[in-house]
Amino acid sequence: MCGIAGLYCRDERVDLGRLHHMQRLMRHRGPHDEGAVLIDRSGAVITMGGPDTPREAFASGLRFAPGRQDGAVRDASFQIGLAHRRLAIVDLGPTGHQPMCDGEGRLWITYNGEIYNHVELRDELKRGGATFVGTSDTEVILAAYRAWGADCLSRLNGMFAFALWDGGSQKLFCARDRLGVKPFYYQWDGSRFAFASEPRALVLTQPQRIQARLAAVRDLVALDWVDHDTHTFFDGLVSLAPGHSLTLGRDGLSIRRWWTLDPDARATGSTAEWEARFRDLFTDAVRIRLRADVEVGACLSGGTDSSAVVTTAARQLERPMHAFTVAYEEGPAFDERPFMRSVIEASGATSHLVVPDGRDFWTVFDRIVESQAEPTAGPGVYSQWKVMDLAHGSGLRVLLDGQGGDEILAGYFRYLPLRLRDLLATGDVGSFVRDLGGVAQRLGLVHTFALAFEPWLPAALVRPLRRAFGQGKDRVLGEDLRGREIESPGPPAGWGTAVRAQQVFDATQRLLPSLLRYEDRNSMAFGIETRLPFLDYRVVEFAFSLPDEQKLSGTTTKSILRRALADRIPQRVLERRDKMGFETPTDLWLRGREAGELRRRLLTPGALHAWVNPDAMRERLAEFAAGRNLGLQVWRWLSLEAWAREYVVADPRVIERAQPDYTHPGLHLNYEQVQQRIEQETVGAA
Repeated sequence: MCGIAGLYCRDERVDLGRLHHMQRLMRHRGPHDEGAVLIDRSGAVITMGGPDTPREAFASGLRFAPGRQDGAVRDASFQIGLAHRRLAIVDLGPTGHQPMCDGEGRLWITYNGEIYNHVELRDELKRGGATFVGTSDTEVILAAYRAWGADCLSRLNGMFAFALWDGGSQKLFCARDRLGVKPFYYQWDGSRFAFASEPRALVLTQPQRIQARLAAVRDLVALDWVDHDTHTFFDGLVSLAPGHSLTLGRDGLSIRRWWTLDPDARATGSTAEWEARFRDLFTDAVRIRLRADVEVGACLSGGTDSSAVVTTAARQLERPMHAFTVAYEEGPAFDERPFMRSVIEASGATSHLVVPDGRDFWTVFDRIVESQAEPTAGPGVYSQWKVMDLAHGSGLRVLLDGQGGDEILAGYFRYLPLRLRDLLATGDVGSFVRDLGGVAQRLGLVHTFALAFEPWLPAALVRPLRRAFGQGKDRVLGEDLRGREIESPGPPAGWGTAVRAQQVFDATQRLLPSLLRYEDRNSMAFGIETRLPFLDYRVVEFAFSLPDEQKLSGTTTKSILRRALADRIPQRVLERRDKMGFETPTDLWLRGREAGELRRRLLTPGALHAWVNPDAMRERLAEFAAGRNLGLQVWRWLSLEAWAREYVVADPRVIERAQPDYTHPGLHLNYEQVQQRIEQETVGAA
């Protein structure tokens, strides 16, 4: 996992100063190496390193080594600039340096991620005549593109975001993995294209001040939505959608979907065969995610998903796995140590535990806001940050995690009344009656009935129910957001059942995109790569092809996981029905010792008051202080206020025109010096 950035200019030269600062702002994503390449319109190339580039990379003699110049540079009109920050995990030496080119120097790539099946692909490509100088998966992508073109994407099993310059076609080809585990943000104005792994690298380096995108602010305040489409909270900054590729050249920019879930896919076989198939796929997903030239650990939360990951990985390792966990002293609801101990005992893993007391809450909160660069929807990011900080202190660079299990295996409780709805729709009244009591006991009778019977309820009743469950968020909209149409997108049609449609919705829009964004920023803030076995595309496609009853049984969620891995996961964990992510006692802190700072941040006049009505917010804060369950809404206001202060109001651009740190034989490069050198060489040649 790394940080990538780049610039493409159709009619003018790229701004090396901006490219350098984009890269510098992502140093945390890749502390072990850095590099950049400039390519002019004739195909001439200049490669550069920097202070963090190892000496061995400069001395390697490889075609993509920093400090080389290939071809006669006739002018300083470089059309393309690619930059890279490296977190070294596979092929730790100079042969893994980036940007990297193929043997002919026609293809150049800057890439972030891991291709877990790179060993198998390498063997296949070798049989076709490909040669390799190292063992990195980056080199495999180049060879795969050379062999299969854009169709190579369907052969990659992994998480990735990359930009590849094809000197033959004079086009930039960019792609993002199927589920969007790795980020890719970009700006395009019709002639200039800029991309990076994080919004900060783009927002803080552009010449003009960027504006907040009010539609995104409205969606957060009124609907609790973040990351539900390709737009960001910054005007003019978008992300490449998961499972999509982008091609850019003289004829413009085009985007193509290269992967999507199939609504017509249906698994065939028996329950026993499905359990065996799931067990085999998941085990192999873990196996290939243990491939690394550094040690691999895991996050452990005490739920079934992370327990499945840790116990499965432990069976495949020759030494105990390091597992990193968080717990709190504020009560049993926030302390999962009994469940974690069961997993540690079953797996033989070495436990690492952090117990935050919240006294550093505001310091960590502000660091999270800076790192995320967009508002967050809930306090789970705090616990995750603490786990990554703990792992960083141990020196590990790679962690497995259970992210994605709830979305692909129907792990959220709200799927239960949707299952009741589907039973009614198919006329299975007996099963409906059998399961109704248990679901209502878990979620409440009104909530259960509202969700189960919504298609048959009159609109006049549905609207007030939605407002009630939404805690009146639309009534707190501030002046800048009033009068804007608020339309909450819903699950897609054509998926057969309400459960399947909601799962697809959660996995592609409602939940998973934001969770993946949080995980990427939190882990990369500490130079850690997280790998997600549940999001192996083979596991995902199989899970979505299963009948709903294989995932939901009565009041039991993720049923097939509990059955298929019953011999691995401790019984105490398997029987849990209350686990829902990293529980964090922020509500207690914000009602207690941090209440004063909470009110100061939210009630001091500022950008937030144009988006959230201060009088309504003051009323909600009083209700929150009295114990009403408004913690998520309060968190979102806090996150929005801090984001606006950090990125919108303060206008914190860090554009500098100082000399970049890039090095090339004999000189530090900026464009003026490049131009002078070219002019000198041209005069000398004449």
